[in-house]
Amino acid sequence: MKTPVIICVDDDKTILNSLEMELMDVLGDQYLIETAESGFDALEIIDELLAEKIELPLVISDQIMPSMKGDELLTQVHAITPKTLTILLTGQADAEAVGRAVNSANLYRYIPKPWESTDLSMTVTKALKSYFQEKELAQFYASLEEKVAERTREIQRKNEFLSIAVHDLKNPLSAIQGFSEMIKSDFTDIPEEIIEMADMIAMSSQQMFELVRNLLEVNAIESRKMDISLTVFDILPTLQWVINQYIERAKAKKITLHCHFQKPAYQALCNKDLLRQVFDNLISNAIKYSAIGKTIDIRLKQDDNSVRCEIQDEGPGLSLADQQKLFGQFTRLTPQPTGGEHSTGLGLFIVKKLVESQQGRVWCESLEGQGATFIVQLKR
Repeated sequence: MKTPVIICVDDDKTILNSLEMELMDVLGDQYLIETAESGFDALEIIDELLAEKIELPLVISDQIMPSMKGDELLTQVHAITPKTLTILLTGQADAEAVGRAVNSANLYRYIPKPWESTDLSMTVTKALKSYFQEKELAQFYASLEEKVAERTREIQRKNEFLSIAVHDLKNPLSAIQGFSEMIKSDFTDIPEEIIEMADMIAMSSQQMFELVRNLLEVNAIESRKMDISLTVFDILPTLQWVINQYIERAKAKKITLHCHFQKPAYQALCNKDLLRQVFDNLISNAIKYSAIGKTIDIRLKQDDNSVRCEIQDEGPGLSLADQQKLFGQFTRLTPQPTGGEHSTGLGLFIVKKLVESQQGRVWCESLEGQGATFIVQLKR
């Protein structure tokens, strides 16, 4: 590895030699000290060092020199090798020159002439330490960025594989569901146990189909392939449509769905298809975790800035521990479906992602044993 170089520039050879000797005493053989009697000589040395790929952590220059002032030289040095730190020596309180060097030359510090040896040695030592710390930090971040990029590529490859594999499962699952229905509808005088087995096949394939659909949705969300164009529209008809889809399922558990609203329209900024999925998941969950004979209240509210949909059930409620992991992937909570329904553990994760993609918020308010209220808040 080539030894790093420090360049010292001064038109007074006596001062230049003194500066060189002091730096050699402080730094030993860790660095080579190159000297130049003008800015032009210094730039030639820098060109040679860069051509040989020799590191240049520091340039120290006098301010008052013929042809090229110190701040002008250090500005050019910064343009050529931006990471190199610079120190300006000045025998006059030239605030304007120092200001230019600070703004344009990555100036580490200026030192008045004649300098104090202790001040010079401490300043140079600290400047070199700062330079190499910045270098190590830059290398660390570059390595980290590469690792993140590789991890991102790996996740993308896995997502693509998952998307293809899961998508290809849809057709055989549909066939299995179709065959189970054919057994029950197209054949007569078949034993009752065959009918029961066909029902079990249909239920299992439906559960698998739901998992496949959820996995595809999660993959679309995480791959950012989902259409999330937003418009302002009345969300009441969408909510009522979803409720109507669940009336029969609720009746099977003797659950009553009540929709409460006071205004003829509730305008919100969102995506109709994604919002329908959100309502579908939340109302489905409310029915799934409510006991027989309970009531689910669905309320729409609005203020000047937002519209809220509250879905309140009379289920078992959620403990603080359950609430902390509520919107995670494949989360298993303490409450269980009350009618033997299936849960993939992805529904609320999908809800959160879909709501946030519409610039909204979703959260849950619950006390254990007193039901739960899921709240979706959208911008108006």
